[in-house]
Amino acid sequence: MDTFEFNVDESLRPSAERKLTGTTKIDTSISSLPIRTKHLSTTVAVYLLRLYRQLTPQVIRCRCVFDPSCSHYSELAFRQQGLLKGANLTFKRLRRCKPDAGGIDFSGIKQGD
Repeated sequence: MDTFEFNVDESLRPSAERKLTGTTKIDTSISSLPIRTKHLSTTVAVYLLRLYRQLTPQVIRCRCVFDPSCSHYSELAFRQQGLLKGANLTFKRLRRCKPDAGGIDFSGIKQGD
């Protein structure tokens, strides 16, 4: 893969990177995790999130201002916190998601699995 450099405010980096490449390094690392988890409910949630990412038009997927994207954040939240706490963290994240927000956000979860 070719590399590139651009000078952009850190809060805008995830959006710019997604527009240029279609993804970010953090999103790619989360997508590469195995779907199966310890609990069936979490496995189903991860499967549904990945299905959503496949079916959602790229123009919508590339708008996320956060890294990881909200759906990737949600996947980590479900994996690390379980279905109920993961859903709560996802809801809080979606409430923070605004055009004037942005940047790297792992609030309530650990980076990685």
